[in-house]
Amino acid sequence: MVLHLISLYLISNSWLLLLFLSFSSLLVFLRFSSHNRSHKWRLPPGPSPLPIIGNLHELDRIIHVSLHRLSKEYGPLIHLNLGNTSAIVASSVEVSSEILKAQDTVFCSRPPLAAITKFTYDGIDIGASPFGEYWKKMKRFGNVHFFNALKVRSFHNIREEEVDVLINDIKKASFNGELINVSERAVCLLQNITFREVFSKRVSVDGDCRLSPYHDLIKDMMSMMASFNARDFFPSLWWLDFLTGWRVKLERRFREMDRIYEKEIETRLKSTCATTHNDFLDLLLNRQTKVDPSLGFLLSRNEVKALLMDMFFGGTDTSSVTIEWGMAELMRNPEVMKKAQDEVRQLIGNKEKVEESDIRHLHYLKLVIMETLRLHPPTTLLAPRECMKDTKVNGYDIPAKTIALINVWAIGRDSKYWDDPYSFQPERFKNKSINYKGNHFNFIPFGSGRRICPGITFGMANIELALANILYSFDWTLPNGMTKEDIDMREHFGLVTRKKMPLVLIATPKFTNMCIW
Repeated sequence: MVLHLISLYLISNSWLLLLFLSFSSLLVFLRFSSHNRSHKWRLPPGPSPLPIIGNLHELDRIIHVSLHRLSKEYGPLIHLNLGNTSAIVASSVEVSSEILKAQDTVFCSRPPLAAITKFTYDGIDIGASPFGEYWKKMKRFGNVHFFNALKVRSFHNIREEEVDVLINDIKKASFNGELINVSERAVCLLQNITFREVFSKRVSVDGDCRLSPYHDLIKDMMSMMASFNARDFFPSLWWLDFLTGWRVKLERRFREMDRIYEKEIETRLKSTCATTHNDFLDLLLNRQTKVDPSLGFLLSRNEVKALLMDMFFGGTDTSSVTIEWGMAELMRNPEVMKKAQDEVRQLIGNKEKVEESDIRHLHYLKLVIMETLRLHPPTTLLAPRECMKDTKVNGYDIPAKTIALINVWAIGRDSKYWDDPYSFQPERFKNKSINYKGNHFNFIPFGSGRRICPGITFGMANIELALANILYSFDWTLPNGMTKEDIDMREHFGLVTRKKMPLVLIATPKFTNMCIW
């Protein structure tokens, strides 16, 4: 993948390739070599780097699989030179717990990656800001006002209403003989939920998110945050991103999203209506004029928009891909599908739908979701951390500024921690104390430590309610004579790892006399 990206980035411009090879070989490689000569590091094992590109050539299109392959050869902690950037990759419970728990404060910062830094207004949000007093205050502010259980419950009506829209939309499509693109429906559901929680409005009034310019914009921005650029791998050659047009595209996408935020903010500020929306935008704007005790300062306009960015990036794709992967695994494992549907249908009976108050009784569904997260964590590599000082991990030297990656995909499929790890067996979690809250390092789909995903409760509430109603309301079959073995389970690596090919199914309503309201 990386070589392909580099070829698109450089080889398509022969003059740029010549400039890159001549200038960077002198500036970057000599600088890197000089740095190594002046320090006698005992670095973790890893493949020998090539001049200039380091180990970038070792990474295939599916990066977490490439890193898993390298860990099989070099061990659970490996060192890579990604261009001019030093990185370590942890692929075991023992090493990941040392980084995320024992040395959490050492590895608690974030590297200033170009696209993420730009989209978060120079890293002033919760997710991308470097470790320090500012981040601590922003995290505390988020925990107090956004991510606590009480706040999650306060939005239950939005989730239930949007799931109703989803189910009704699928019914209409099924009555018209249409196939159901589960991937698109899941993304649309989560975008509408998030938009209503933030702006008290839907992405698309008619329910088709594809008609909204916001839909493609978010997809493009997510893609850019996982794309190759010179600044992240060759900091001295940051100017190449301007020559190739990558930086121009980045700035254009940022301005498009910024205009959306500005329009919503200005509309809200100019509104003469006395109605309080009680959404996230109201909460943030109020903190521009009234100091919040958890912060100790007034939020700036850019800080408001950076926090909005966190909600949209964290609130849609991570949940939608889990719904998609969960349905794919259920279609490949019909006996598990039957158990999950039997449970929800026996509990709900002839009621119209599954309500959020019913979810706590759906024990097997929760096991299905946990098994989905084990095999298909939304972020197969946890968001990169940055080592803040020279330290040692697993007996090896780790210099300051080294990027640390945790391969949770590899850990979730390791036979050392899981029996028959590649099979889909929800029962493996039955009567176990394991949870997804970062305390069990063989199962950390949302991370662990101070930088654990703060929106877990929101995400799980969305996933559970959506899957429960999808399973309750419809019987699902494969189209065009397909068998379960024909389901394409290939991955597309990105900021979140989704199915390469969308999951398209036939939905048959449970009740043939269902009304479309």
